[in-house]
Amino acid sequence: MFRGLLLAAPLALLLVANTPTSAADEENPVVKMIRGKLKDEKKTFAILVTFKVKAGNEKKFEEAFGPCLTATRKEPGCVAYYLNRDPDDATTYVMYESFKGIPGLEAHMKEKHTQTLLVAVIPMCEGDPKIKVLTVPE
Repeated sequence: MFRGLLLAAPLALLLVANTPTSAADEENPVVKMIRGKLKDEKKTFAILVTFKVKAGNEKKFEEAFGPCLTATRKEPGCVAYYLNRDPDDATTYVMYESFKGIPGLEAHMKEKHTQTLLVAVIPMCEGDPKIKVLTVPE
């Protein structure tokens, strides 16, 4: 599902751009899913994104993340952005991402470096990445 959402988003944006409503009116499906799990979209939250990479693609996968790791950490809405590799399974990676509320995530998803990353890494994965949303207890 995640793969379909990510890969369909650019096509959907092209289709929407040719209609009377603007593409800016369309909410990113990943942002929408995460928004639905938060009580207060202005509060800082974290997500864990688990990728299962096809064997033999590990180095290429890691290299694809390089530019996005650097650029995302400079975004004003980013609290943390780290790629982690499972020491027991070299094909499993977990991204730890934290943003200053939904506005920080929305800005991140619109960045060129994020779009470039997603187009590069999603085809290297076995199945869809899994997203887990984390919030600070109240």
